[in-house]
Amino acid sequence: MKKIAGILAVLCLLAGCMPKTVISPTYDFSQMHRIGIMAFDSPWQTMQGAENLFAKYLLESGFKVVERAQLESILGEHHIAVSGYLSPQTTREIGKILGVDVLLVGEVSNYTPARTELALTAQRQLKTRPIYQQEVVRRPDGTYAGYLRNVGTEVSRSSDVRPTTYTIDGHIGLIAKMIDVETAEIVWVGSADDTSSNPVEAADRLARKLVKSFRKELAKQQQQK
Repeated sequence: MKKIAGILAVLCLLAGCMPKTVISPTYDFSQMHRIGIMAFDSPWQTMQGAENLFAKYLLESGFKVVERAQLESILGEHHIAVSGYLSPQTTREIGKILGVDVLLVGEVSNYTPARTELALTAQRQLKTRPIYQQEVVRRPDGTYAGYLRNVGTEVSRSSDVRPTTYTIDGHIGLIAKMIDVETAEIVWVGSADDTSSNPVEAADRLARKLVKSFRKELAKQQQQK
């Protein structure tokens, strides 16, 4: 029973780490040639820059990407400020200036850093010691001889209390969206979460999983047409 419960716990954990994504069934992705990547919103300084991870995996997947730094530089030259909600007019302006077809926007939806805690653990020790008793016997020749005879075992118990440090993994969640620059329509959205003692590694895994999921959904949609 315990073995089955353990297996179910692992399956639930794996299911929680799987990305949840939805792709528009009507959008023509064959016209998507360039992707502009915006800075992801994050109230946590540690997790700012998650968009760079998506740029890496989109490039590895063969997409043409205008990454955040270049995008912000060009928008700054045209005095276009981008933060929070993107209006259809703003997305169209960005599309024309950068020559991108969709914008990738996102946010760090939740973040709990890993932490180290100290606990006192008692290690029980069990010691045994043989007990001997000295006895004297008379030999046939009338002399006496002494010897030790084992008459039992003495058992002693003690506890050794020691400090032990252990790490509780942190938790991170990401949400990413692709927006058509002409209509401001969301054509793809994905979310995923992960736990790790290293938040940057966790964010990297999430970006890889979400991009991989997008590629699979895109390939499936193209096969159906």
